[in-house]
Amino acid sequence: MKKFFRFAATVAVLTVIVAFADFSASALSFDGDLQYQTESSVTLWSKKEYKGKSLELGIGEYSSVDFRARSISVPQEYAVYAYSEENFGGEEYFLNDSVDKFFKISLTDGITRIKKIKSIRVGLIESDAVDITGLNDELKNQIMIDYAPRIHMAQGDPYEAVSMDWTFEHFDRIMDSKGDSRLVMKEKIDGPHDICETFYGDQESAVAYAFWVEKENNYVDIVYFIYCSYDSGKHIWLVNNMVGGHPGDWEHFTLRFLTYEENGKKYMRPVKTAFAAHTFAEIETWEELEMFDKTHCTIYCAAGTHGLYPHTGTYTYMNFIVVKLQDKCSVGEAWDLWLPNKLETFELVPEESCRALAGSKWASLFSYDVENPDSLATLYWGNEAEYPPFMNSGPQGPQFKTEMTSKTSFK
Repeated sequence: MKKFFRFAATVAVLTVIVAFADFSASALSFDGDLQYQTESSVTLWSKKEYKGKSLELGIGEYSSVDFRARSISVPQEYAVYAYSEENFGGEEYFLNDSVDKFFKISLTDGITRIKKIKSIRVGLIESDAVDITGLNDELKNQIMIDYAPRIHMAQGDPYEAVSMDWTFEHFDRIMDSKGDSRLVMKEKIDGPHDICETFYGDQESAVAYAFWVEKENNYVDIVYFIYCSYDSGKHIWLVNNMVGGHPGDWEHFTLRFLTYEENGKKYMRPVKTAFAAHTFAEIETWEELEMFDKTHCTIYCAAGTHGLYPHTGTYTYMNFIVVKLQDKCSVGEAWDLWLPNKLETFELVPEESCRALAGSKWASLFSYDVENPDSLATLYWGNEAEYPPFMNSGPQGPQFKTEMTSKTSFK
C-alpha cells in the first residue's frame, strides 16, 4: 500500500490526484545475487534534494537502517518499499520514483509526507529482455511495434483520433500573427460554442506516431503519441458551459527501457511508464500495467480531452474546491497500435532532427525547422485562441514535449 497524503492547501491551490494502483511485492526481485544487475543503486540522502551524506543500497532487504534520510533517489529500474519501523513494520511507502523531499507542499501534488525510514526493501523490476545486439533501424521499428499498446477510446466520445493524412486534408499550415508555424482548420469556426464537422475526426483511419528517444544513464524511451482534431474541454457549472476546448490535441504514453550488456551481448528491458494527461504524468512500473498480452499493455483514453490513463474510472486532475476538473475513462473501441497501418515509427534526436524508421513521409513534420514558411515542421497544432476561455489555442507538437526533450526524466 502506498500511503501518501493529499490535501488542498488553499482555495487557489490546484490539487492533482494521481490514482496509484496497488502493487504486490511479488512483482519485484529482492535477490542481490541475480545475474541481471545494474551499476546504479538506491541512495538515501541526509538532506533534501539529494544532498548531504549518503547511503547506497543495492538489491535486497534491510531490516534495520540507521540513517536519517530526507530524500531518496530511485533509479528507473528499481522500486522501493520503505517502512517507518524496523523489521518492515509501521507505515509502508511504495516508491517507484525518486523523492526530493519527505515533506512538501506542491501546487500540483498537495501535501506529501513520509516518516522516518527504519527498514527498507530494494527491488529490481522484473521483465523479459530483448536482445539488441547489432541494433539497427529495422530492429528499432520492430521493438516499437512489439511493445505498442492497446488504447481503449472512451465510450460515446464523438471526438476521435486521426492520421496525419486526414489532418492535412482538414488543416492548413500557416505562419500565424506572431510568426509561428501553426496548423489551422480549413473549416470556419462560428463562435465560441460552435461544434464543427472537423472536430469529430476519423477513428477508423487513425494512426499513432511513436518515437525512439535515447536518454542518459542507459535508458531508451519509446513515446507513443495520438492526435485528435479536437479537445472538448470541460463543462464548468459556474458559467454553465464548456471551457478550455481547442482544435488539435496531442496526447502521449512513454515506455522506458533500461539497456545493458551481459555475456558479450546487449539487451534492453521495459522498466517504467508515464501516462500523460494535461500537465502531469502518472508513473507506473512495468509490472503494474494492465496487460492485453505479454508485451502489449492496455491504456484508457479519457472522454473529450483524451488524457491517457492506466485504468478505467474517474480521475480528478484539478481541484479548485468549488470546481473539479475530472477525466472519465471507459472500455470503448479498442485501438491496437501494433496492427498494420496503425503506427508509424521515428527516431528523435532532441533539438536536432527526426527521421523515419520505416519509410514514413511525415518525419519533416516533427523536425525543428518550424520557423521556415516552406517547411512542414509545425510548432502549434490548432487555431490561435479565438474565443478564450471557451476555445483556446492548440498545443505544441511532439518534438517539444518534455518527455521528448529531457535527457533524463520523463516527468
